[in-house]
Amino acid sequence: MLRKSLVFLVTLIVISPWLLVLSASFNQSEPEWIAAIKRKTDEILKSFDAKTSEKINNVERQYKNIPHNLFLSDEFASSEYHDDVDMELNFDQIIDDNNNNDWDLLIFTQQWPATTCYHWREQDKNHECKLPNIKEFWTIHGIWPTKLGHMGPSFCNKTANFDINALQDIMERMNLFWPDIDGEEAPQDHWLWKHEWLKHGTCAATLDQLNNENKYFDQGLKWRENYLISNILRDSNIHPDSNNTVVALHTALIKGLGKNPSIHCLYDGKNDISYLADIRICFNKSLELVDCDGVLRDATSIDYPGGTIITNCHISQAVHYPSLVPGRHVVNERKWKFPIVNLYKLIQFIMWFTL
Repeated sequence: MLRKSLVFLVTLIVISPWLLVLSASFNQSEPEWIAAIKRKTDEILKSFDAKTSEKINNVERQYKNIPHNLFLSDEFASSEYHDDVDMELNFDQIIDDNNNNDWDLLIFTQQWPATTCYHWREQDKNHECKLPNIKEFWTIHGIWPTKLGHMGPSFCNKTANFDINALQDIMERMNLFWPDIDGEEAPQDHWLWKHEWLKHGTCAATLDQLNNENKYFDQGLKWRENYLISNILRDSNIHPDSNNTVVALHTALIKGLGKNPSIHCLYDGKNDISYLADIRICFNKSLELVDCDGVLRDATSIDYPGGTIITNCHISQAVHYPSLVPGRHVVNERKWKFPIVNLYKLIQFIMWFTL
């Protein structure tokens, strides 16, 4: 009997690691949050009537003409964010005429930092990000003068310089509400602010209200305070870690703004998930809030019974509003599972086998 017990123990010790690996391979199912998104998408699709479904099909056909990059944004993609290279989206109307600096609207963009960081980490898993410590904290990306039906203008004054000293009296608020979340950039370079001023601020400077660095950036800080996206979404019970239709997001924003915004997503083709990336609202030359209708950039207009949505998000999918930076580490850190029931069955089998 002692011999059999020793054989049992030795056998168990030898084969347990292999059985754990085998068990892990059978228990590595997709993350629950991905499954939840897919279930929500199925529910959404079933809720649409035939007429709306046909509109969706038309929109999806439009998207086939757009290159399916991981991140569909001319401003947020790393190549542009650091190299001032606008993405070409195969729209015939896109014109960036550097000889014509006229514009119609100002696009004020607030970004969701977790999604921005996710994009960078998809390109480089070790990319450093400086994320806000405050929950549900949207940051400013920029104020972009835009001509309706066109891309741009940009870099309207090629001889302009960026003077960080001009921002001394608003520096504390700039660091908090308009931070450069790219941890790869040296803080003393103030790269994001310099980029936004030289590319966009020099064009907005045709307005007396925005004709210097201090006025331009201070206006953005004021707009964020008055039109804070986190508050608008919260008022409609939309919080991070939720999945929402584009229609639900649009309804919430219309309710809070009273004007039509532009809703932008990051699309992860590998996992077939759309992440909420940024919300853009528009102002005229009198700095009055107006609809973003007619703004081109990288979005399309979609008519539905409740109005018109301007978005680059997939209309037929739920949009995930992540509380944390999504990433492959979720998969890497998944713990092996070896149910107690299976262990009990294994012990019973070995005991029977050695008797």
